Amino acid sequence: MIPDWALEQLPSLSIFAELASATFVGSLMRGYSGFGAGLLMAPVFSLLMSPTDVVVLVLGINLLTTFQLLPGALRTVNWRLVWRLFIPSLLGLPIGLGMLHMVDAAVMRKLIAFIVILVSLLMLIGWHYKGRRGLIQDSLAGALSGFMTAIGGIGGPPVILYMLSDRSLPLAVIRAVSLVYFSLAQVVTLAPLAVGGSLTLRQGVYIVVLLPAAVVASLLGAQLHRWSMGKHQERVRFISLFMLLAIGVTAAVV
Repeated sequence: MIPDWALEQLPSLSIFAELASATFVGSLMRGYSGFGAGLLMAPVFSLLMSPTDVVVLVLGINLLTTFQLLPGALRTVNWRLVWRLFIPSLLGLPIGLGMLHMVDAAVMRKLIAFIVILVSLLMLIGWHYKGRRGLIQDSLAGALSGFMTAIGGIGGPPVILYMLSDRSLPLAVIRAVSLVYFSLAQVVTLAPLAVGGSLTLRQGVYIVVLLPAAVVASLLGAQLHRWSMGKHQERVRFISLFMLLAIGVTAAVV
């Protein structure tokens, strides 16, 4: 039996269907590529809840489903790159958290949609960063990612575009670095929100009811990753990017 206090916090069937669909598709993409869940989930979530709730749900769901993907990622992860991205992300984190409570929900939704559209288009046209690479460049990508993780739960674009532009990095390593880096980033973003009293019972109930969809999709995505290595990666990549673009456009016009 579900306690009455939990029943009172449950979303309506229509809202649950929207959230679960976004969670499933986002987690499927993340299981496959190591990133993309926040980009797919945040625009849909932002139509239905406050910016703080969006960040908590996106990060909470992603963090809880990371554990099933980490064992494989830890075998191929580049720890040097992880730390060169993660430590600077701690500089952008407090700025994003500070702005999170000051930004109007509608403005945040449009901002998230714009970022999703921009990232999708850049990746679809094959844009690559061709400049120098080193500690400064790694730090800038990490700091911007930390800021975007805190303010919208979508810290992926800076580091993903940066890593995908490095042709010397195998896709398996990019996936592993993404999973490990975002796990760390999610923990350090949620911790101050918890200390500051921004976590609520309703958020916890939503995470629990959406978690099964996320777990199943993550496992399917990981299986798809193993199946597609060296065969159908580009096809899956383009389908995922077009899906991102469609969601971004939808969130922008609603």
